[in-house]
Amino acid sequence: MRVDGFPTAIYNHPAWIAWKESQGWNSLETGLGFSILLRSIGENYLMAYAVPLGFEGSGNVLISDAGATLERLSHRLLPFLPRTVAFIRWDLMAGPWRDSEGAVLDSRLQELRMNASTGLRRLRKSRIEHIDLETMLVDLRDGEAAILRAFDKSSLYSIRLAERRGTGVERSSEQELEEYYGLYMETTKRHKRHQEDFSYFKALFRSAQAWNLNLELYLARHSGTAVAAAIVAQCSDSSWYLFSASCEKKRSYAGPSAILAQALIDASVEGSSSMDLMGVAPAGLTKHPLSGVTRFKAGFGGQRMSRAGAWDYVVKPAAYARLP
Repeated sequence: MRVDGFPTAIYNHPAWIAWKESQGWNSLETGLGFSILLRSIGENYLMAYAVPLGFEGSGNVLISDAGATLERLSHRLLPFLPRTVAFIRWDLMAGPWRDSEGAVLDSRLQELRMNASTGLRRLRKSRIEHIDLETMLVDLRDGEAAILRAFDKSSLYSIRLAERRGTGVERSSEQELEEYYGLYMETTKRHKRHQEDFSYFKALFRSAQAWNLNLELYLARHSGTAVAAAIVAQCSDSSWYLFSASCEKKRSYAGPSAILAQALIDASVEGSSSMDLMGVAPAGLTKHPLSGVTRFKAGFGGQRMSRAGAWDYVVKPAAYARLP
């Protein structure tokens, strides 16, 4: 099965924008057909962030004049921006440029190629990414039987193990979010990752409810106790496996496998053509902190997708150069 392109509908959904606003961003109405968020980057300056949209490419690779396109879009946007905006950040939903052997070009060469078609040479590869550069997508267009055929032997074994041990999966509500958060805190501590406050997830569900975004909390239980959880969103004809968590001491109940299998089938039944599994290790890095997560997601039919990521159009070069 083959997934074509990155699903982007969720990032421009009013619920997603409202959630970002709860984190300190301010939305700006421009009438240009895409959403802009503003945020302070110091006492005197702002950054403008264009939420991810589909970006024209060929075979999921950036077009040769992508830089000129971003420059034109930036110039169209400038009249709407406050004078204190130091740069515009564009998050590109297309694959990066690669060398003749298929390896992604390093940032310096990416910048040279991006600016080759521009007039002012003001595009810089961002040091900060808002969305994972590497992800995996699962094609859901051919239904449950095809989804199951794409699972590897290890994933199928885990699903059957969950069944044998009595692990059940339920679609829960915001009222059970505290159970998810407990598993989330354990998981982030285990992997030494940044931990968000409970309010971060509470705001996501409240925004989804207010703006009619289909957001589901999946819980896997054994003997009434939650052993794994995931938050899944559906928007337009795509789904996103946004967050997941599990209990290390109860991994033998295979809760994560049971949840992901069920979520993929549910999404297909409800009209999604693909699910973005949201974040894996770069190709070939077997000792990366996400290597285990990568193997897990690949086992469920995930197809690796690489993004060109975030690019900054510099509006005020002196201010931009002083940024940390």
